[in-house]
Amino acid sequence: MKKKYIGMAWPSDGINDSEYWYYLPKNLELLISRYSVSGSLKVEVLKKESNLKNIMKSLKTLSIEKLDTVILCDFGSSVLNGQNYIDKSEMYVGSKLNIPCLNIVNSTIKFLKKRKKKISIISPYNNTITKYFLKLIPDKKIISSITSLSLNSEIEINSINNFINIKKNIIMNNDLLFIGGGVSVSSLVNYYKKNFNIKVFSSPMLIIKDAVTVVK
Repeated sequence: MKKKYIGMAWPSDGINDSEYWYYLPKNLELLISRYSVSGSLKVEVLKKESNLKNIMKSLKTLSIEKLDTVILCDFGSSVLNGQNYIDKSEMYVGSKLNIPCLNIVNSTIKFLKKRKKKISIISPYNNTITKYFLKLIPDKKIISSITSLSLNSEIEINSINNFINIKKNIIMNNDLLFIGGGVSVSSLVNYYKKNFNIKVFSSPMLIIKDAVTVVK
């Protein structure tokens, strides 16, 4: 079977690379380009760090001729810049490389649009960023609870302990829990299934599934 390649534009911390690899089939490779970011989760800083020219410059360091699709995975910055930016990012990078391009937020919103049953949401971000994300969801009636953890860094976002033992803030009487942002949730799936009988989905999981569908 011919190996296929997904290019990934990713902020320079690279803390949860393994989460994207976890959902990748064996016949696919992930080629990661990194662009410089401050590591800050302040709104005014995140907004500026999603410069498409900088992202495109980082992607050009990859073996572009190998790529079958490319994914843009800066969730916080994309959310803060809104739907127009998110759509533009896919068109801009896709046209430059002449391959399909997916933004992690669009993969997330597409999934939520298809939901009919109730869902609980955990956001690693503060209330301001979480509200920007909620604006993008057309049908807010599916949301039974929202918890903003207001974590202060990507290191905290990648800490499993910040996503367990928080049941008191979450309505668990539905069948799905969505943890937003570029969060590593693969190691939380069994925890939530065992303790609360609830499935867990995340943005990295969703964009990899979309990318796999695109390159099939």
